Amino acid sequence: MTTTTWVEVDLSAIRSNAQAIKAHTQSSSLIAVIKADAYGHGAIPVAKALHEEAAMYAIATVAEAVELRTAGIRKPVLVLFNALPIQAETIIEYELTASVYEPTLCKALSRAAQAKGTSVKVHLDVDTGMNRGGIWYTEAVDFLKWLTTLERIEIEGIFTHFATADEADKSHVHLQLDRFKSVLSTLSKLNLRPLIVHAANSAAALTLPDAHFDAVRVGLSLYGVYPSSEVRRTSPVSLRPALNWKARLICLRQSMQGEGVSYGRTHIVDDLTWLATLPVGYADGYPRALSNRGEALIHSTRCQQVGSVCMDGTVFRIASQEGDENLPLHIGDEAVLIGKQGDLEIRADHVAEKAGTIPYEILTGIGKRIPRVYVNQES
Repeated sequence: MTTTTWVEVDLSAIRSNAQAIKAHTQSSSLIAVIKADAYGHGAIPVAKALHEEAAMYAIATVAEAVELRTAGIRKPVLVLFNALPIQAETIIEYELTASVYEPTLCKALSRAAQAKGTSVKVHLDVDTGMNRGGIWYTEAVDFLKWLTTLERIEIEGIFTHFATADEADKSHVHLQLDRFKSVLSTLSKLNLRPLIVHAANSAAALTLPDAHFDAVRVGLSLYGVYPSSEVRRTSPVSLRPALNWKARLICLRQSMQGEGVSYGRTHIVDDLTWLATLPVGYADGYPRALSNRGEALIHSTRCQQVGSVCMDGTVFRIASQEGDENLPLHIGDEAVLIGKQGDLEIRADHVAEKAGTIPYEILTGIGKRIPRVYVNQES
């Protein structure tokens, strides 16, 4: 390993999590959400690792889907966000499945499919209370009826997305679920219910069996991270974190009492202290919000981050030592920012809590200049 900081991704952990979720959801198939480069884990390696477990992949954009197809991924790929009409030909060319709720895209898809002499699969996105996108649930039945009049459009699926499934108060989730079920009931009576119905994100897949339907659409939990402390507490499924972020010490020095650390001197050394610098910063996705709040595992010890997090480097306080000869550390020694070292662990949600954010942002924010190293690639 020649780099000074890297991310290790355990693909066997991702497969294990997928298998555990499938066992829990039983008859529901798995739609593996690998958008945002599989939440920072690497979309193409993760897609290949989940070939046996996933029935379909889901991503956010057409560009992400094209990357998968270019890499040889042939399984169905659902584009979760509404594409633009100018992207219709690309959707047809790469045999993608489109999420739809806007008429102009649907018409463009129909025209493009006719021109190519083929058909295009679509999933109707129903807004039941997220208010971010989708056809409003009271209009969904009429919209789907209209969809059936368009040539070369194959209505394969219908879905909704929960806004608060990771919270203890499930009242809004149940409201959304009731709204969605009312749409499905009407469609069933009209013999128009699509083949694939899905609603459950990670939180609902783990804690809300009534939302499992034909498929569960999970992302974060595949990577061994619970969406919230509430889900961790209530989920019967045990998950294995797949990502470990490591770095090597590039500087070790003793700092005298009264010296300031990093930009702005936001930390003043209060006694004779060893400081260790790691070559990671906010340009790599280590949040500046962790200044004087973050932690690293160094020599099986939990070490406090001190001073402002810089663009390319971050300083951690080591326990005070009498002298150089007593310090059990060396330049090049390994430190852990996310993951385990010995009996200690720093989880992504630990980092997120200290940074005042969510684990999704921590994982997806780990920068492209941090190489990913894949272990346990064989299924």
